Amino acid sequence: YASQMVDLEKRIEEEFGERRKMGRQCITIAASTIPSQYLLPKILARFNEKYPGEQFKIMESDSANVVNQVVEHMVDIGFTGTVLEKKHCKYFPFYKDELVIITPNTEVYRKRAEMPDDISWILDEPVIMREEGSGTRKVAGIRSEQLNVIASIENQETIKKSVCSGMGVSLLSKLAAADKIEDGNVLAFHIPGADDGRDINVVYNKNHQLSLSAEHFLKIVQEVYPYEKRKK
Repeated sequence: YASQMVDLEKRIEEEFGERRKMGRQCITIAASTIPSQYLLPKILARFNEKYPGEQFKIMESDSANVVNQVVEHMVDIGFTGTVLEKKHCKYFPFYKDELVIITPNTEVYRKRAEMPDDISWILDEPVIMREEGSGTRKVAGIRSEQLNVIASIENQETIKKSVCSGMGVSLLSKLAAADKIEDGNVLAFHIPGADDGRDINVVYNKNHQLSLSAEHFLKIVQEVYPYEKRKK
């Protein structure tokens, strides 16, 4: 009987030891709007397929808050379109997004699409912008104070629907607008002279050891969105 108890204890220790080696635990992730809504679902699906049984918790926030949560070690991994120079933060880009002008798909804008290098017409248009403080206002290649901004709306789905209804035009992430562009409800105009887009980054705290689960998750991000191939 005593030997059976010893064997049982040994098996329990081995089982828990294996679990510790596997590093299985809940991965906590903070993500800004674009990666949270348009990139994470595909990553999570692949991760769940490869590592069934793993758990994750996703918190959506603005970029500054995402980085702060990483700095304070409140989350394991962050996803953000803005690089904030904070100590202990390690960033790596995994997706290149582009800011575009979206308009209703009407004859007026289809004619303008014939001269893609001239977007001066936007200065005369009613413009719907994302909320103040969003990275959108800072990377447009056009000074926001020159625009006739009629509304600031936080929710990007609301912005897209407002553009579709003819309320105005908007500056929006191409990734966020992709569904409406593909179904023909809006037209997208590249911004001449703008940079080649902004990086969407994964960020983590290099002063804290990532769990094995979190390391696996980072590998899945790179598998799903091979950034170097995309750039080429």
